[in-house]
Amino acid sequence: MLDTHTTSTDLIVGRHALRPWHAQPAEPAPDVELLRAAFAPAHPSSAALQHLANAARLVRCEPGPFLFSSPRRPEPSWWLVRQGTMSLGTRGADGHFVEKRSIGPGEWLETAGAMTSPGTWLEQAECRTMVELLAVPLAAMNEACSFDPAFPQAYAAVLARRVRELNDSLHDIVSADVSARLARWLLRRLPPGDPGVAVHFVLPERKQAIAQQLGMTSESLSRALRRLSDAGVVVVNGYELAVQDLPALQRLAFPAPAQKETGR
Repeated sequence: MLDTHTTSTDLIVGRHALRPWHAQPAEPAPDVELLRAAFAPAHPSSAALQHLANAARLVRCEPGPFLFSSPRRPEPSWWLVRQGTMSLGTRGADGHFVEKRSIGPGEWLETAGAMTSPGTWLEQAECRTMVELLAVPLAAMNEACSFDPAFPQAYAAVLARRVRELNDSLHDIVSADVSARLARWLLRRLPPGDPGVAVHFVLPERKQAIAQQLGMTSESLSRALRRLSDAGVVVVNGYELAVQDLPALQRLAFPAPAQKETGR
């Protein structure tokens, strides 16, 4: 169902052009595969994903502030990055945007905001490049739940991951020191590798944005990286890292509780 506040002017908002998007029926559409990756590791059926791709709308955005008014317009939807890079963060009273993280193709821009009325974006965003978004209507997702027994689990898993990400971020800021916060952040993003072999990793965001996510200053982040380098845990070359000692990084991230002395 369309949002009752939607008007024809909502279809063109600032620089964001909205139109229906229909998958090509001749072969598996790229959007079906994009949605499959977005719901992984769950395995919704191809029919359910095709149904979502057929119902989705395509939003094209030029670089700059993301100005679309609500995740509920023109109808309540989940929003998925199809192409390009977006920065998520906060904008101060002076208009300055502080990036906290970036997202790219196959990552969700918004899931929960459309499920409340009037509907708000949980994070503010800027487009770093030309961006295409898929707005996947909640109505289509609910329909997919009715004919694909695997889809409700996929639906819930995406929401659960988002809650876990927010909880982990809050827990790290509250309970962990600077080195532990950085080590945990790295472990969550490292690609899989063989034990004993250096794992190479490129920081996906600017260091200022990473520091914001971790609740520290850019200077504190640089010092923490330097300590890891001095200890032989990582080799740092600009934005490129090589994790030389994965067990040591894991020990830093989750140190063993201090032994309590007991009287005899």
